[in-house]
Amino acid sequence: MRAFEFFKSKKYFQRVMFSIALAMALILTCLSVVNTYVLERSVRKAQEDSNLKVLTQIQYNLNYMNEMITHLASFALKDNFLTPLLFSDPIPAMDYIRGYNEMNKLMESASFLHSMAVYNARSGELYGSSSNFLLDDGKTKQRMMEWLIDARRPHLPYRLIPIGLTEEGGPVDAFAFIVTDAYKPFLGEESALILYIKPDWVFDSLRRMNDAGSGIQGEVYIRTADGRLLAGGERALREAPSEAAIAALIEGNGSSGFVIGDAGDGKSVVTYMEGIGDWTILYVQSYRTLMQDVDKARTSSLLVAGAFLLLSVGVSVWLSYRLYHPIETMLRRIRPHLGRGDRDDAAGNELDAMGDNVLRMSERLQEISSEQIVRKYYLRKFLTDSGMFAEHDMKQLIGKHGLNLSSEASLTAIVLRIDRYTAYDSSTPGSAKKLHSFAIVNIAHELLSSAFACEAAEMQADHAVLVVSGMDGEEGLARAKRLVGDLQHTIERFYGLSLTCGISRPVARCTQLSSAYRQAYQASLYLFVFGYRSIVTPDDIRSHLAEAPKLLPPDIERRLAEALKKGRLDEAGNELERAFSLLQTFTYEDMRRAVSDLAWAIENTSADIARNRIASAPADTDRIHRTGEDNVTLEDMYLAFLASCARICEGSKASGVERTELIVGTVRELIERKFADPNLSQQSIAANVKLTSAYTGKLFKEREGVTITEYINEVRLEHARKLLLQTDDTIAEIMDKCGYGNQSHFFRLFKAKFGSTPKEYRLKRSLS
Repeated sequence: MRAFEFFKSKKYFQRVMFSIALAMALILTCLSVVNTYVLERSVRKAQEDSNLKVLTQIQYNLNYMNEMITHLASFALKDNFLTPLLFSDPIPAMDYIRGYNEMNKLMESASFLHSMAVYNARSGELYGSSSNFLLDDGKTKQRMMEWLIDARRPHLPYRLIPIGLTEEGGPVDAFAFIVTDAYKPFLGEESALILYIKPDWVFDSLRRMNDAGSGIQGEVYIRTADGRLLAGGERALREAPSEAAIAALIEGNGSSGFVIGDAGDGKSVVTYMEGIGDWTILYVQSYRTLMQDVDKARTSSLLVAGAFLLLSVGVSVWLSYRLYHPIETMLRRIRPHLGRGDRDDAAGNELDAMGDNVLRMSERLQEISSEQIVRKYYLRKFLTDSGMFAEHDMKQLIGKHGLNLSSEASLTAIVLRIDRYTAYDSSTPGSAKKLHSFAIVNIAHELLSSAFACEAAEMQADHAVLVVSGMDGEEGLARAKRLVGDLQHTIERFYGLSLTCGISRPVARCTQLSSAYRQAYQASLYLFVFGYRSIVTPDDIRSHLAEAPKLLPPDIERRLAEALKKGRLDEAGNELERAFSLLQTFTYEDMRRAVSDLAWAIENTSADIARNRIASAPADTDRIHRTGEDNVTLEDMYLAFLASCARICEGSKASGVERTELIVGTVRELIERKFADPNLSQQSIAANVKLTSAYTGKLFKEREGVTITEYINEVRLEHARKLLLQTDDTIAEIMDKCGYGNQSHFFRLFKAKFGSTPKEYRLKRSLS
């Protein structure tokens, strides 16, 4: 009674018990059904594979027998003793005798021959070797002639044709094999040799293969083109399936297959495959016999499932109680922590109390997540507005929010910027940008935290910031540079992004963190001078910042304009080189302003040239003033300005040869200046000179005799050779300086040009 009361009061326990019992019943039932189904499919699949293997061997044997018969027939057709029987009219007596003797010899040499006959088209006579043919007053001869020359059903030569020699429509006495000089249906218009093959020779071979096949035996039949079924032995013919049923099963289902259906004498398994000629080989088995083991397994499976079903009822009661016991224990632990009103509300429902408790835990997790957001907020606030905090307050906030920073040690800001951000921003989807930003922040934090206490945060879209504690002295800076270099390599390897880094000087006080951030950000802007993937420190730009504001000398713009108007690219290039040499000492703001002035000077000169000419100005010269927006480094801007000058000077050239020389010279100069860039290619060079890649490559190949890619490799390999001989740099460093990112590619090109690997080349030269 007590157990019944417990069972009645616990609704969740009842649900668990009935669910488990029902699940077990369904699982056992489904398992039995699926097991039987899988077993049946497995048996059918195994039987299909076995049958097809047997039929394949039978097909091979039939082809082999057909080949033997064909060789014998071809030999007999060319036999000199049989030729008079085939073609002479009248036939001399001795030729007649010799022909019959030759047929007897052939009969004795081939045990599979039942008889043979020769048809002479000139005389219309048939000469046979069988005793019936010679002794039954011409009846056999007449029957054979009627069968052989039948205009309604012409026979194809060189294939086995079943025939009844004793009576029309009777059992197959032999297989006829007609041999003629023509591969067309035989109508009696040409002489022919007819070989009659013993049917036992064919069917005994099929029977032996059947006996060597699967354990569940069936019958092998040969189906002719007209649907007739042939078999060896009276029993096989007596039990043969319906020809119409077989036709319905296999026709239209491909050249071979495995089908199950009614073959006229009950459900059967029919395996079929193309034989020789228009024959089809059939292997017919009783489906009931084939599946009797499956039926036994199905019955056994159902009996076992029933026994386990009874056992599962008892197991479900025990298992339900075991499953419910932890819930009851948990409820006993939760109830003391619930308010009185909560305990009353949850009295009739075991899971409500647990649900309320989970809800409170979820709220706590949200609070923790909010704390993470607050941590990032304060880190960004310290970086941008540290001056608004008192030092004591900042230290207190660092400790309160668990920032991984030492408030007693010096702090250093490291800014990580994505190179070519304008192009990256326009070509990258938003989801990829989020992934890249997340990866940069997390990988940077993981690498730097291995050596320093640090925190990382995303700032603006194009950069992230690391705040590092304890990065003092030259050793700390060198270690940080090495880790940042690893970060740059990792990000470029996995995401194809180039990063430039700016590092501030260490600051002793937390309240100076904003100035450190601004200093690091300013240093990162000097990729304008140092190029992509640079790591810039305040010491690197000290000379730039120490100078007073500067402007380019006015004579540079004047001389540049004069050179452009004269169409003298060499002079214009010299002035550009002079201008950019001076720009490298300017501050960032002065560099930007001077580059803009230079761009406007070139564009205004181009406009003046266009106004004073009948021909139109070169394309895109009205966008020269935007060069500073599209390019990030001084080198990029120099090359862009040089390309613009080349186009302007090109417009002043009347000769096509001079124009080609101008473009090719620009390409050569671009390659000489940028050979160390791994991304240097025909496409990038064509983009710099504002021409199509194909046209640029064509001009260069016609002028220089080599492709742009081959010329790039020649320049790079020559510089690599010089570095090998003149410096102590490692192979990897030389490869990097020469613009190669793949070591095996570099080694292959070097060896192809100089006959040895870089290491061997350096060693041989040093020894000599």
